[in-house]
Amino acid sequence: MTLETEELQLLLEVALMAVGQNHFVSAKCILDALEGFRPGHESLDVARAVMLLSQRHPRECIDFIDQEGMPRHPENDLLLAFKGAALIQLFRHEEAKRLLQGVQTSKDENAAGIARGLLAAMG
Repeated sequence: MTLETEELQLLLEVALMAVGQNHFVSAKCILDALEGFRPGHESLDVARAVMLLSQRHPRECIDFIDQEGMPRHPENDLLLAFKGAALIQLFRHEEAKRLLQGVQTSKDENAAGIARGLLAAMG
């Protein structure tokens, strides 16, 4: 069985909606199933980082990004933006600022916007 790109995107959106509603078990089940079809897919790694942040597991988020996400997707500034958010959750503000200052000029507008917003919130 294969999974078309549109189907992957739809199921990924469902998983992120589950995260938004704090249905983390359901979100994890969906992401785990999608991983079977698209191992290490960039969007799945970003969704896992979002889920870990939403669960308030910043250490696990950083570990996931450093050990899995970035090695697979070294150019993904969105993962770096979420790492910055995790660092903020851990009150490692100076480290977060240094990371986010680099991301705020990213070509990825989503990553840059998140970085700018987090930097502004930190003051």
